[in-house]
Amino acid sequence: MESETTSTLEFVKLFSAGVKNIIERSTGKEVHVSRTAMKVNGVQVAGRIGAFVAFNGDYNGIMILNFEGDAALEIVGDSLLNMGLQEEDVPKHVGSDEVRQNIGELANQCVGKCRSMVEEKYDLSSFANIPAVVPITVSISLTMVSKEPANLECVRVCFTTEKRNKFYMELALEPFTEMNIES
Repeated sequence: MESETTSTLEFVKLFSAGVKNIIERSTGKEVHVSRTAMKVNGVQVAGRIGAFVAFNGDYNGIMILNFEGDAALEIVGDSLLNMGLQEEDVPKHVGSDEVRQNIGELANQCVGKCRSMVEEKYDLSSFANIPAVVPITVSISLTMVSKEPANLECVRVCFTTEKRNKFYMELALEPFTEMNIES
């Protein structure tokens, strides 16, 4: 049996690719993912609107998508236009129910895609809660119950839309080790 430590960065790469895929498919527009992931001391819901979802099973964590107001409006607007909605029917205010509902649906699709990618690559599965979407005026720190909360690995990745608006994925994961078992 060969053992090697699997970096949280491998999961972050999969989650980043999953978020990029879903946002691009939904909007029909390109999204840029930063080449650098930042290790952070904890995750938080921040920006103008945030969506977070916990997942647990063979691996446990929290994924947060934080949007500046212009990024949320651009992504939701492009997504609705891509589905055939008329320009005049696209929401104009980031605090609208329609924006929150669409951000929640995108977060749900993103975490589903990410979990599917992890299962395909690592043969590990998890179940996710329904994403919660929060309009933000003050950043909110999140934590998860863990056997070793001090060992949670937390990372932030920056995404940029075609109009140069920013949104972020924050990911908190329990540390893990990959073990390749050969028969």
